Amino acid sequence: MKIGEVVTPGTDDAFTVTAKGEGRIADLPEHHRRLLDEPHPAVMATLNANGTVQLSPIWLLHDGENLLVNSARGRLKDRNLRARPQVSLCVVDPDNQYHYISIQGTVVEIVDEDDAEHGHRATSCIDTMAQSYMGTDAYTLRAPSGEIRSLFVVKPNRVSTFN
Repeated sequence: MKIGEVVTPGTDDAFTVTAKGEGRIADLPEHHRRLLDEPHPAVMATLNANGTVQLSPIWLLHDGENLLVNSARGRLKDRNLRARPQVSLCVVDPDNQYHYISIQGTVVEIVDEDDAEHGHRATSCIDTMAQSYMGTDAYTLRAPSGEIRSLFVVKPNRVSTFN
């Protein structure tokens, strides 16, 4: 993925992005990687069928290389990601609104919970997210009528950081 840093205000080049090179999530500076390591909600943009943007606050994990997103099958976010795999995410530091990371990426794998061979990955992902974001051992917010969770593996293409 391409890594860039947003130039801070107060200069003629303010808010332009300077190239920092190529790398993986694990290669990001610690203070930006921490935004992805700690349980901060992200806002994710997907594209609706009519071309408009749909925003969702989400829980987010990563494996050092890819972002891991989870949704219930059939929701708008799920339908959008299956049809149009391009996403954009932003995580803002709750202690400093001027410290954030913005990521553009593409869904490269979808694992549905009812997949006999790999479905456990979707369940494990949402349970790990619940541990991190809710402090519970398992995800307890499933629809009473039942739902199938889906894991979306997002390959970051471009990352912009702002200090």
